[in-house]
Amino acid sequence: MKAPRLFLKPMLFMVIIFGVISVVSSATFGNRLKQEMTREYESKALALARSVAESDIVTILDQEAGSVQARINQYQAIAGVSYVAVADEDGQIIAHTFIPDVPPEVRELIRETAGTLLGDEHLLRDVQFGGGEYLHVAQPILTGLAGYVHIGMDSSIIARHIRDAVVEQQVLMAFLFGGSLVIAFVFILSISKPLSLLSEYARRVASNDFSGDAPEIDSRDEVGELAGAMRTMARHIGELVSGLEERVRQKTKELQEARDVLKQKVEERTGELLRTNTQLKIEIAERQVIGEALRKAERKYRAIFENAVEGIYQSSPGGRFLSANPALARILGYKSPDELMNGVYDSGTQLYVDRGRRKEYLRLIKEKGELKNFVSKVRRRDGRIIWVSENARAIRDKDGTILYHEGSIEDITLRKKAEDQLKRQAFHDPLTGLPNRALFLDHLRLAMERGRRRKHLYAVIYMDLDRFKVINDSLGHETGDELLRGVARVLESCGRSVDTLARFGGDEFAILLEEISAPRDAITIARRILDGVRQPFVIGGNEVFTSASMGIVLKTEGYDRPEALLRDADTAMYRAKELGKSRFKVFNRKMHDQALKLMALETDLRRAVDLREFEVAYQPIVCLETRLICGFEALVRWRHAEHGIIMPGDFISLAEDTGLIHAIDNMVLADACAQVRQWQDCYCAHFSDSLTLNVNISGKHLGQPMLLNQVSRVLEESGLPAGSLNIEITESALMDNPAMAEEVLRQFKGLGIQVCIDDFGTGYSSLSYLQRFPIDVVKVDRSFITGVERDQDSQAIVRTVFSLGSSLGLKVVAEGVETPAQLAFLEKEGCRYVQGYLFYRPLSAAEVDDMLFCGKAGS
Repeated sequence: MKAPRLFLKPMLFMVIIFGVISVVSSATFGNRLKQEMTREYESKALALARSVAESDIVTILDQEAGSVQARINQYQAIAGVSYVAVADEDGQIIAHTFIPDVPPEVRELIRETAGTLLGDEHLLRDVQFGGGEYLHVAQPILTGLAGYVHIGMDSSIIARHIRDAVVEQQVLMAFLFGGSLVIAFVFILSISKPLSLLSEYARRVASNDFSGDAPEIDSRDEVGELAGAMRTMARHIGELVSGLEERVRQKTKELQEARDVLKQKVEERTGELLRTNTQLKIEIAERQVIGEALRKAERKYRAIFENAVEGIYQSSPGGRFLSANPALARILGYKSPDELMNGVYDSGTQLYVDRGRRKEYLRLIKEKGELKNFVSKVRRRDGRIIWVSENARAIRDKDGTILYHEGSIEDITLRKKAEDQLKRQAFHDPLTGLPNRALFLDHLRLAMERGRRRKHLYAVIYMDLDRFKVINDSLGHETGDELLRGVARVLESCGRSVDTLARFGGDEFAILLEEISAPRDAITIARRILDGVRQPFVIGGNEVFTSASMGIVLKTEGYDRPEALLRDADTAMYRAKELGKSRFKVFNRKMHDQALKLMALETDLRRAVDLREFEVAYQPIVCLETRLICGFEALVRWRHAEHGIIMPGDFISLAEDTGLIHAIDNMVLADACAQVRQWQDCYCAHFSDSLTLNVNISGKHLGQPMLLNQVSRVLEESGLPAGSLNIEITESALMDNPAMAEEVLRQFKGLGIQVCIDDFGTGYSSLSYLQRFPIDVVKVDRSFITGVERDQDSQAIVRTVFSLGSSLGLKVVAEGVETPAQLAFLEKEGCRYVQGYLFYRPLSAAEVDDMLFCGKAGS
């Protein structure tokens, strides 16, 4: 039996729509896949470039081609990496992974990068050579001063993945569409037979043929109702026609007997019959139109019902399904709707995992008449538990009695699993499995609310591992990750079930201690954690040792935000680190005030660097033989807009911690060199010898490869002779890294710059270092000079320094000379150079100009 022509157009429309969807989805999917893979390649290439630029900086700075080559060869094994090249600041290639040589296109791009890529910028560019296409990434090392790292990623992999994915998608779409066409065709054939029978019977009735019976259609739907109506209509019409024929026969007989008398009446009656017949035809035509409309509506809603993705049902108030579509049967694990309706007689006990949900379902239906997005767990026929979302309403009769429920069911199991997974990822640390900052803050917020409502004691511990960066850098990130997991297990063993243990990232952990009876309970747990962390961790067959510093907040009253409480615990932790690490410190209000003051000072310090609020003061160094100025020491002053002049001791350590010391020292060096060169040119007659300049530099500079270039550039721009510059370095800075300090000082000596040890005698260096390091000048610390008037130990130390300096041919300068008695002792011991308030206080450049101009440079 062939399908009616009415169904051919919808099927053709399905074919066209499916084809358009397939083409559009393939193009969109391919473009999206290309964007995501390109972005992933870019992120991967940038991460590799930064890894090379940051982890191999020492090897690259030393330009050891062999070491660099060996290092970058390791990156060649990473998937997608085609080549790696390292170049110096001029674009000259130090090492590369090309065989045998660097292609001209890449070599030209490397030379262009050296001239255009500055600061912290990076370069992403597509490059083609050798028949292939590559994503080229360039990353500067130390803002380009130490060179550049270039990495090439193979772009052909992206095109191959996109092609394979699109082909796979098209094959799957074609298979699904073919199956859908077969199902649609079978469905059309199933509903075509009763419609064809009804259409044939309607044509016979229209031609006044009542000889046959109307087709028997037992379906309980609109088609079955239409067949019954047509049978009733045909029976009524047949009875009416039979009656009319009998009456016509009777009247004909009467007409035969009294033709002349009844002729007019027969004609009138015949007219009435004609009108009746016409009316009957009109009624038949109307019924045909109504029948066709009913068939169309039945086909429309039957298709929606059968093909809906959501499960659609009608059920009795007792929980038995009266009707259901295939989607509902499929969701609940049944092969067909009939099997579902026969197998489920009480949905409350057979479907719902929680029987209380069925009671809640009936309560909402009774109170509101409907329910929306009613989420429950139900048990399929095979026993598997799934999540469903229901929408339903009650159908009532005219008296308000509920006849049945109708609604829809959607399987949301995948969505619930995705939501649970997202919640897990959003609130837990993937490395240790502990809660993260967000979940910890939520638990802390709840603890604060309980503390406000009733007497609920709790405490917060903020913990940071000591020397974790050293372990990470020396043993690798895998060992560091394993150590963090081990620390997490220690915390879990030391904590209680009511406590919240969290990792905030890096080596930072937090512990929320709840339901403690007294503050000493928190101290006990903190000591237990410290002891546990100090125990050796066996990682990869090796014992790894670490320790932790903790900050504890015991008095939690008065906090309105969990972030504030956590901030104070962090402040106490940093105070514990300052006191020597591997300990805990309980927070007090004084710590918070100091932290606020330090933060405000840091903010002002950063602004001061941008606004150049720093000034250089010059304290003269006097030659005792001539009583004339022979040099100046450049001293930095911060002219704060609110607090006035701030001395170096109040901000230098903060500048070193924040890295701002580099900009400050460079600014002081440049200004002082230019100023002293100007005085050398204008007032050379006022000085005993060639005027020198002493400039202090922080020990933080010794590890910077740009230091030598910066000093050379300042000397070149200012015109100051290298022999006039004394670089002052504290004794403790030399001892932090003696090997590196020795190399830097020898480079200074190679430029002709003098090297001076500041605050000599206050550190912990050995006297043998005076021979090891290329030292020219030794400055005796003011603490010894102050005590020479009465303290024999200070006198002995000063004599020893002078004697040692004379023996080694060093220039010795006494700092902090403030009294004539100190000066007399120094002259007696053969001191030649002094510096202090007895002669001059630190002066501004303008004050020095006035003094030199007036000829007051001697005492």
